[in-house]
Amino acid sequence: MLCDNCGKREANVMYSENINGVKKELHLCEECSQKLGIGKMNFTIPTDFSSLFGDFMEGFTTSEFMPLFQEMKEIRCEQCGATFDDIVNSGKLGCGNCYSVFEEKLDPILKRIQGNVQHVGRLGKITPNEVEGVKKDVNKAIHQTTETSQLNNNREIETLQEKLKQAIKEERYEDAAKIRDEIKQKESK
Repeated sequence: MLCDNCGKREANVMYSENINGVKKELHLCEECSQKLGIGKMNFTIPTDFSSLFGDFMEGFTTSEFMPLFQEMKEIRCEQCGATFDDIVNSGKLGCGNCYSVFEEKLDPILKRIQGNVQHVGRLGKITPNEVEGVKKDVNKAIHQTTETSQLNNNREIETLQEKLKQAIKEERYEDAAKIRDEIKQKESK
């Protein structure tokens, strides 16, 4: 579609206006939209919604109007004195007790952000004694694994030796040679 203003270039801006039920539409190219001042319009939405209702709520500050709203505003943590508004504005809880005081409001938020309301991660720093205990447990497990592996290897060798005797007895010398080589491999481990 060509520009409604110049008729030369491709239209890539659509300007629509509705005044008292009279609707006008213009399809403009980039140059014409800038010449007419349409391309410089700022359509950004403010991120501060504090003045969204303006003075609308000013006359309704008594506790008779929306008592639950007033009640939630007044709840404070008895240990640090933080309100839920303080937590929302700072993004941080005042203390550990805030979790209990504001639990019913925090749970849905935490669930939406983290997917769960229970911590399932690390517990913190490990003491040197705990590190030594873990090292001992790991070494013990490695030792047990090595012993088990050695026992299994010895059993396999014994089984192969029985098969070797059987192959020789039945005069299957090619099979016996393969079994002998397999035994030598297992013994070198």
